[in-house]
Amino acid sequence: MTDKTIKTQTVHTSSAYASRSDQSEGENAPDTPAQFPGDLDTGTVGGLGAFAQGIAASAPSVALASVPVGLYVAAGKGAFWAVVIGMFIAVLLATTIAFQARRTVSSGSLGTYAGNGLGPGAAFISGWSLLFGYIGFAVTGTLGAVLYLNAFLDQLGLGSEQTWFRLLLVVLVVAVAVYSPLRGTSFTARFELIFESFSLAVILVVIVAAYFTGDGGIDTEQFSLSHLGESSTLVAAVTAVGAYAGFESVASLGNEVRDAHRNISRSLIRVVLLLGLLYLFSTYPQVLHFNDLDIDTAVLPQVADSAGLSWINVFVAAAVTIAMVVFVSAVTNSASRSLYTFAREGALPSLLARVDAVRRTPVNAVLFIGLLALVFGILASVSSVGRLFFDVYGGYVANWGFLGSYLLTVLATPLWLRRIRALRPVHVLVSGAALIALGYVIISNFIPSPAWPYNVLPFVYLAVLAVGLGRYLYLKARRPEVAARIGSTQTLSDAERERLTVLGLLGDTLDRPLEEAPKVKLTNKNAGIDVSGAFDNPLREKSE
Repeated sequence: MTDKTIKTQTVHTSSAYASRSDQSEGENAPDTPAQFPGDLDTGTVGGLGAFAQGIAASAPSVALASVPVGLYVAAGKGAFWAVVIGMFIAVLLATTIAFQARRTVSSGSLGTYAGNGLGPGAAFISGWSLLFGYIGFAVTGTLGAVLYLNAFLDQLGLGSEQTWFRLLLVVLVVAVAVYSPLRGTSFTARFELIFESFSLAVILVVIVAAYFTGDGGIDTEQFSLSHLGESSTLVAAVTAVGAYAGFESVASLGNEVRDAHRNISRSLIRVVLLLGLLYLFSTYPQVLHFNDLDIDTAVLPQVADSAGLSWINVFVAAAVTIAMVVFVSAVTNSASRSLYTFAREGALPSLLARVDAVRRTPVNAVLFIGLLALVFGILASVSSVGRLFFDVYGGYVANWGFLGSYLLTVLATPLWLRRIRALRPVHVLVSGAALIALGYVIISNFIPSPAWPYNVLPFVYLAVLAVGLGRYLYLKARRPEVAARIGSTQTLSDAERERLTVLGLLGDTLDRPLEEAPKVKLTNKNAGIDVSGAFDNPLREKSE
């Protein structure tokens, strides 16, 4: 069996591909590193920066203003327990993803993790699904930012419903949101942390005031365990889980975070825990006031009015506007890393892998996401179907992108851990519980059948997924070398690399490979490893 040498660099994860004696030539040959001008920056942000990315992409400031009312409509005073259940499910998902992140990281995020256990086909579909979710959020976030920005300007007497004015706001929002990712991960982390903190602080002023302006006493009915036996509470929990979408974006910074294996795995769980605590803290007082509010209009300004804080509403509008722009910036940052990784592996045009020589950011990928947000933002602003079609319905379909990617990752993780002889009972327990919970969330979107158009929107997602599957099948048929290495670019932690080497699953020090997998020669003891090529990657299923 021919020995395969993996060339590596000290700090870059996807710096080179395996040299192969059996590579094909001509139009079907895979893309080579020479086509990729530069790599992403490395070690530019620490754990706080990774944490800020996850928080910003989850947009808690926006969720605090909208999620509690949605839960109340679905479950009444069972909203509090719906948040608890949603938090429990999200923690299971984050913990399962962290099982892999502690051992290996990649800018490919969940696509890479799905591929580790299920092969390159699952890697592409998971990454494609996640990419669709990020793009959908970038579009809907842009529309939301325009809506809140116009509302803020209205309070200053500067707003307008003229089409040209809305288009101007779309351009402004996209320009600001794209500027940050173009500047680099370090700048983006500071941008996200500062402005998301400001937004949360303003909104929490209203939430805290709501605790002291109710009818008095503790509403014990909200804490009654009887709500756990009601189907409405479980249905509302589906909405609660959706409020966490975006937390996994932390994993897309595998190249750029210092001590990535430690900081990313910790940030995944910490982001979910903080989000859960914020949702719990904000749901209880808002439910206290819902009997006196018009839930068909913005709730937070009404809560502020009832708390005697009408003066703060202009700041609330500004805070939510800022939060939406930060949200668009964060999901653009993550989406660009997915595009970059796909392009580096040859699955998408290599133009998307171009890295700015100074900022070390995937400039073309960032601009492409910004262009999509701009185009759809303009279409929504001039279309007769209006913002509802693009924002509300588009956001619902985008959520399916996250659910699909989560599902594949949860399925893949225990399989991968078993393959590398690291599976423990706790891994089976947590990933199994996550799979059951996620399955319930998915089934609840079909049974009972929701009203139109929600009964057909999941099929829009399936159509998008079919396009991705078609692309993968094309690559597998016409460019099998490229298809085989999708999702394989990743960096093992030092401890994991040494463990696998000792076991004979990686390296040429011991001739004890698992399932007769070919050995991988390390050219730099301290380097991250680009395990390109599924057919010679001992860490991944070889069935495809």
